[in-house]
Amino acid sequence: MRINRILAVEQIRNRVARDLHDDMGSTLSTINILSSMAKSKLNTDTVKTSEYISKISDNSQRMMEAMDDIVWSIKPANDSMQKITARMREFATSVLEAKNIELSFRTEDSVHDVKLNMEARRDFFLIFKEAVNNVAKYSQCKQARVHISVHNSRLMLVVEDDGKGFDVQTVDSGNGLGNMQKRAEALKGRLLIESTPGKGSRVTLNIPVQ
Repeated sequence: MRINRILAVEQIRNRVARDLHDDMGSTLSTINILSSMAKSKLNTDTVKTSEYISKISDNSQRMMEAMDDIVWSIKPANDSMQKITARMREFATSVLEAKNIELSFRTEDSVHDVKLNMEARRDFFLIFKEAVNNVAKYSQCKQARVHISVHNSRLMLVVEDDGKGFDVQTVDSGNGLGNMQKRAEALKGRLLIESTPGKGSRVTLNIPVQ
C-alpha cells in the first residue's frame, strides 16, 4: 500500500513537471524573444514596441492561467464533479459574458456521481476550456449552450453556439483543435466537431466513466 502511494505521488510529480515544461517553457521562450524585439525597437519604432509589449502581456496572462489550471487540478479538494462543473460554469460565464454571449449551462444530476482522477479531470476541463475559448474568439454568436450528462457509462460534454460556423473539412489543427483531440485520446474518449458555415458549431466529447 505504501509503495502504491509513493508511485502515485511520483506519477503526479512527473505529470506536473511535464505540464510545466510544455505549458510554461514555450511561453517563457516567446516572452523572452518578444522582450528582445521590444528592446531593439525601443528608441526607433514606438508602434512596434507597443505591439510587442501587448503580446508579452497576453502571453503572461495565458501562462498565469495555465499555472492556475495545474495547481487546481492536483488539489484533492477538487476531486468531485460538483467542483469541476462549478469551475467550468464560472469560466464559461466569465469568458462569454465579456463577449455579450448569452450562456445556457446545464448539468444533469447523474454527473455528480462520476469520479475522475487528477489527469482525467484536467484533460476534461482543458478540452472544455478550449471549446469555450473558440466560441468566444471565433464564432460571432449570440447564444452558447453547455450540456453535461451521463449516458450508458459515458460522460458527455456538448458545447455549441449559433454563430457563423465554419467548414470542418478546411479548418486546420490550430485554435487548439489538435490538443483537444490528443486529450480526448488520453481519456479514451471521442471528440466530434460539427459545423456548417452560417449554422453554428458543436463540439461533443464522450469519455468512459465508472
